[in-house]
Amino acid sequence: MTALSPQVILGTANLTGNRLIERGSPVDFVGRFQTTMEIASVFNDAAAAGVDAVATLNQLEILAALKKTRKIFPALQVYPIIPNVIGYVREATDYGLVGAARRRVQQMAPVDLLKIGIRGALKATSVLKRDFNTLMGILFEVELASFKALGPRLVLLHPQITDLALAFGNRPLFELYVRAMRTRFHAEPGLATNNLGWLLPKLKEWNLTIPFILTPFNPSGFLMKPSRAECEALLASTSSAIIADKVDAAADPTRDTWDYLRRHKVRAAIIEFWDDASLAMIVKQVKDRLAG
Repeated sequence: MTALSPQVILGTANLTGNRLIERGSPVDFVGRFQTTMEIASVFNDAAAAGVDAVATLNQLEILAALKKTRKIFPALQVYPIIPNVIGYVREATDYGLVGAARRRVQQMAPVDLLKIGIRGALKATSVLKRDFNTLMGILFEVELASFKALGPRLVLLHPQITDLALAFGNRPLFELYVRAMRTRFHAEPGLATNNLGWLLPKLKEWNLTIPFILTPFNPSGFLMKPSRAECEALLASTSSAIIADKVDAAADPTRDTWDYLRRHKVRAAIIEFWDDASLAMIVKQVKDRLAG
């Protein structure tokens, strides 16, 4: 991904039941996407329509579907959002902490498990002390092992972790993340946040350059904190490329939505899948308007 080329990125919240925004969806939505093939069909249609990438959490059914689609559309990129906080909470609720950990380990290839085990052993003292940054570093390894076959070029830190680290002024975690993505995984580091107005000034204060930031950015100002006006003003002074999220917060995005992003030099946006009929039209509209 480059900061200059318009990008349409497909989100996966609707396909997995993680959608948080109150908006109606087809009555059969939950039941429709139960198998890998059903999800892969959406990714196939998206790639054929011109979608550039899929941004997703570490979810088995999604990754299996993406691997199928990549056999047909190898240019489709995958942007992991790590760690899958929602997934860990859900599995811990269903299976307990030990059961959730066992399930994650069973999903990993033996060679990846061995490598992570060795790195964990080298940091045993910090692990035993439950050092947050050390544990997060190991978690990055666990999460990205699942994405290895998809060769991600951009990895996004989950907004709950970004904003937690931001709240505690945890600069070392951001430095660890940037270093790990570039040296260990040969990917560009990105941050997802719901607090753009506080994140950008702090990154500037810390002299940290983050090439990509995923954040709510939309004409209605939904989740643009502390305010839409302040977030808009900050964009003029940042070198980070913004990926607009929640563009469909209030209603179906229109040309005005994409023109709004273009005016603020936003060249990438996440869209969600709602129905087959409108997907190709929306992708074309987004690319046309953001490229103008």
